Amino acid sequence: MINISYSYLISKARGVLSLAFLFSNLAIAQELEHLKVLNSPYDEKHPVLAPDGTLFFSVGFHPDNVGGFKDYGDIWMSAQNPLGEWTRPTRVNALSTEGNDVIVGFPDAITVYVYHSEGTYGRGIHQYARFGSSWNHVRRLSIENFRPEGNYFSGRLDATGTKMVLSFQQQGGYGNEDIYIIRKIREGVWTNPMNLGDEINTFAQEQGPYLAANQEYLFFSSNKSGNGRGKDIYVTQRMDSTWTEWSTPRALSKASTQGSDLYYLPIDPVNQLALFSTTQNSEGFGDFVLVALEMDESIFQKEAIQSPAVAAEARAIEVVETAVTREDSLVSLNKAEIAPANVSMNEPVGPIEKPQERKAIEVFDLKERTAIPYQVTLLGKRGDRLPLENVNEIDSLLATDAFEGILIQSPSYIPREVAAASWADLGDYTFYLSKAVAGSSLVLNNIQFNVGTADFADARSIQVLDNLLEFMKENPALKIRFEGHTDNYGDPMLNKDLSLKRASKIRAYLTLHGVEFERIRISGWGGTRPIADNSTEEGRQLNRRVEMLIEQ
Repeated sequence: MINISYSYLISKARGVLSLAFLFSNLAIAQELEHLKVLNSPYDEKHPVLAPDGTLFFSVGFHPDNVGGFKDYGDIWMSAQNPLGEWTRPTRVNALSTEGNDVIVGFPDAITVYVYHSEGTYGRGIHQYARFGSSWNHVRRLSIENFRPEGNYFSGRLDATGTKMVLSFQQQGGYGNEDIYIIRKIREGVWTNPMNLGDEINTFAQEQGPYLAANQEYLFFSSNKSGNGRGKDIYVTQRMDSTWTEWSTPRALSKASTQGSDLYYLPIDPVNQLALFSTTQNSEGFGDFVLVALEMDESIFQKEAIQSPAVAAEARAIEVVETAVTREDSLVSLNKAEIAPANVSMNEPVGPIEKPQERKAIEVFDLKERTAIPYQVTLLGKRGDRLPLENVNEIDSLLATDAFEGILIQSPSYIPREVAAASWADLGDYTFYLSKAVAGSSLVLNNIQFNVGTADFADARSIQVLDNLLEFMKENPALKIRFEGHTDNYGDPMLNKDLSLKRASKIRAYLTLHGVEFERIRISGWGGTRPIADNSTEEGRQLNRRVEMLIEQ
């Protein structure tokens, strides 16, 4: 058997999934089993597992979709009950539009990437964050030269969260839909799509890609064979690190019907089961079918030997360092103050004016009052960043209305952000930065929680957490403590418990994204340590906060 790691799959597969998928007839390895509770008279397609085991998928042309019978696909979901049985699917309104909506993947438990062919936020792949039981839009991912045409799109995030394999049609391809790969550059920004080459892509349609967790095997569907019944599911082996050299694709024999077969997804590593969609007996619409996972070595050519480059990548999965999207979350409690940012979602408009001469920027150590090296970065409204080599460009770039903040940072110092709206009114462009050393205290501005809960209240809170994540990665030796605080209204014990849960929620986000657990401690003080007068709403708002204390 070929060794494929499924570390990203749910740990409860050993018990719960086996109850749902194993039938009294143990001949499942040779038979297809339709999952009736998930299927409808409409078009079920593109299944993706969330980290908690919930199954998300698209349903096309359902009357309950946002666009009704003409809607190519809304997002639906099904969880499992205590007996391990799939529940009746429900539509996820927050992730659905009138166009084609496709779940691409979950980089973590509270984040999802969704493709929209149209809608309020525009065509593209969008990032959503879960706050409690609801999903909120964070940003459209920046993917240069990503211009999908038509209504057909499919794709999945890989197990590391740093690559996506996507199928879409655009100019310059081999035929209709081709399969491409994109890589994560930093948070919210991905590389140009790279075509996987003519061993995979043909004049026909290549759709439904799925990249195995070891980064070596790619499953996809194609109608290149011209067999007259639709698409077959293929698997191919990557031969080197270029991602354009692949073994000759071989059709799967078990995941094969008389219909069109798409969206292959290994779903149960313990019982070696996979899920896919077939149009057999469904009048052209897809139904989900369960089948034995097919990874017999005989489907590959014997001469297709793994190259050293692929072997090395399989042993050490690529780690891509993400970059911060905003920095207004880190504010010194000593002297530095940050003007609030005014956030909007306007796209860049108008020409970029010629840079004008302006007063020079100067940056000093707050304690020593000595000049320090610095970097100025413009923060875009869509989460992108633009490091500046010539600071004289600031005014002309801000005039495009594409940026919401100016970030001033220096290694080992607490960065400072100035809102774009207030930049022109500063007059003096001298800034003082505090060193990130033991004893420094920071307040995490703009991390908001729903009233009385530890659930993040809005998408901006996730952006602030991303800033904090980047700060921790840039300073790997730091050990910190989060201290939760409330105002003094309500039961003191409940306030203390709530403040501790909120500090814990922030720690959980950072550790989920790679910060070592041992670097973070937490405390909850309730309303016992106010920094402002609790008799006014303004004062109470200041007291409701989470602080970060650098301990080492």
